[in-house]
Amino acid sequence: MSTDATDANIVKGTFETDPISALGLPEPVAIGTDASVGAALTAVQQRGQGYVLIVDGGRPRAMMSERDVVMKIVARDVKHDANVMEVASGVPPTLTEKETIGRAVKIMIADGLENIPVVGSDGKVKAVLRSRDVLHFLAETFPEELLNLPPRPNQTLPKPEGG
Repeated sequence: MSTDATDANIVKGTFETDPISALGLPEPVAIGTDASVGAALTAVQQRGQGYVLIVDGGRPRAMMSERDVVMKIVARDVKHDANVMEVASGVPPTLTEKETIGRAVKIMIADGLENIPVVGSDGKVKAVLRSRDVLHFLAETFPEELLNLPPRPNQTLPKPEGG
């Protein structure tokens, strides 16, 4: 088996076995369903996570991403005192901390999502898994494999040192 195939199997194996809890995700950026668009924008800006989760009793009800800000607020000139639920996207599928990173990645790809709420057994949000979190996990877990990738995946170099 080639080194590339071995490396790919190690990455695949890690994704299929490591739970989402291994990522050490931060507390979610969350606001209530009665919050204004202005409060949501402030939360997105202050926390810098690229989203705000709208919750009711700790349970996810909707999500607003940076894309939603551009497409639904700026483009439509929505007032800052409008209710955030008027512009937020519906809540995406949720995952638990026990589910694998691989399952999360598959859902992200299949549904075109960048953020997925992670909930406890009580249905209350514990964290939000972002595609950036998965990339950071990859970079930290497999730095040598990622740093040694060519700029273009199918690129072959005439000399081992690339010169």
